[in-house]
Amino acid sequence: MKEYLRIGELAKLFHVDVQTLRLYEEKGLLLPQGREKGSNYRYYKFDQSYSLALIRYLRRLGCPLSEISGFMGQRSFTETCSYLRHQSSNLQEQLQELLRLDAVIQTKIAFTEQELENLCVEKVSAEHLDSMQYIALGNLSEVFSNELFYLYPTLAFYQGEEQSFGAYLIGEVPEASQHAVHEIHAGTYLTGYHSGPYSTIWETFARMRTSTELPLADDVICINIIDQFVEVNPQNYITKILIKILDSDTV
Repeated sequence: MKEYLRIGELAKLFHVDVQTLRLYEEKGLLLPQGREKGSNYRYYKFDQSYSLALIRYLRRLGCPLSEISGFMGQRSFTETCSYLRHQSSNLQEQLQELLRLDAVIQTKIAFTEQELENLCVEKVSAEHLDSMQYIALGNLSEVFSNELFYLYPTLAFYQGEEQSFGAYLIGEVPEASQHAVHEIHAGTYLTGYHSGPYSTIWETFARMRTSTELPLADDVICINIIDQFVEVNPQNYITKILIKILDSDTV
C-alpha cells in the first residue's frame, strides 16, 4: 500500500467527493500532510485513513462536525462508550419521531382513500356524524407556521367573513396530550363536496343551502380531502363541506 495518498485517491478510497475532505480540513478534522510541488495537490499519509474512517463512522451515527472535533482530540475507551451511548439515545429518539411521522402519514393516506371511495361531488345529503376532534391552528396568518398543518387533514371553519383552521385528529394522536383538543359535536349535518379552488367555495356553500328547506347553521365546516399537499392543480381540489342542521328547538 502506498505510504501517501493524493486527496483524490483518499476520496475514492472512501467513496466521498474531494469537497468533503476539503471541508474536514477547513474544520480542522483531517489536515493534509502537505502539498505536492508543481501540482499543488494535497496529500495524506495512509495512516490518516483510520482518522477518516472514524470521522465517517461518527457522521453515520449522526454526530455533527463540531462534536467530532472535540471527540477526536481527546478520548479514552470510557469516554468513547459514554459518547456512543449518548448518540444511541439520540438515534432512538429520532427513530421514535420517524415512526410517529410514518403513522401520521399512513393515517392520512387511509383517510383520503376512504373519503374518495364513494365520493359523489354533486351529491348533497343529510348525514348523522359522530363527534370529531381537532387542534386549533389559528387564522390564515398563523396556520403556515404550525407543524400540525403539514401532518393532519386540514379543517377550515367559516364563520361569516372570518376563517380559521384546525388539524383534524384521526385515531390515536400523540400531539393530543400536548395541545388543547377541541370537538365538533356529533349531530346531523348537511354534507356535500366542493370541487375546485378554494376561491370558488362560496358558490358551493350557496348551492348546498338552496338545495334544502332544512334549517341550517350559519357556520360552515370544511375538510380538505384533496389539497395542495397531494395535487398541484387547484381545479382538482376536493373539499368536504359540513353545515349543521339545526334542531327545531334551536331555530
